[in-house]
Amino acid sequence: RSTRPTDKETHMPTAIASNPPKQGRSRVALEKLLKATREILSEGTFEQLTISGISKRSGVSVGSIYARFEGKDELFLAVMADVLAELDAEWADLMNSLRSRQLPLIEKVPSIISALAEHLKSHASILKPFMARGSDPRVAVFGKATHLKTAQKFKELLLESQAEFKHPDPDHAVSACFSFAYASLARFLGLGSAADAAGEGDWEQLKRDLGVMCVGFLKNEGA
Repeated sequence: RSTRPTDKETHMPTAIASNPPKQGRSRVALEKLLKATREILSEGTFEQLTISGISKRSGVSVGSIYARFEGKDELFLAVMADVLAELDAEWADLMNSLRSRQLPLIEKVPSIISALAEHLKSHASILKPFMARGSDPRVAVFGKATHLKTAQKFKELLLESQAEFKHPDPDHAVSACFSFAYASLARFLGLGSAADAAGEGDWEQLKRDLGVMCVGFLKNEGA
């Protein structure tokens, strides 16, 4: 019996779990497909994504697309997997960069929140169609995994300064800071179900307020 994990075990959709093309021309065609799909999604919504549109932009024939993918759902998942892998790596680099600065808590918290804010903002156009498809179980698997990784690295970095906390439950405190900050930033950026609230208020002020509030919460000020 093969010991290779199944798609179900890895939670990986079939289109993404398949072996990459071995021929150079085929690899180039796949890259063009993924790039075109990503661009169209960044400019609009999943509903605006069509195989004919992808074909026109990528220069890959409709027949060649269907020879590789069952349809636009599978292309969407392939792009999502690639993008979220890039975001995971970028976020890890951002947290490591902040870690190397060895900031005191009063500076570290606003810096982490600002990093999260700009990270989400810079990728908001591609995150919107992903989050809008969150009801699809396959999409939810990828989205949840990335969200958990983002939260974990945020919390790990803050907990390295827990000697400066006064909150009686450090784990709860950093989790609450992430949840509150993420929800507020996502709402401003119109991600997920908060699309109608996009742009309400001042972006820079929101980042500053979140930093101040989270510092105060971690230090248990006003308790």
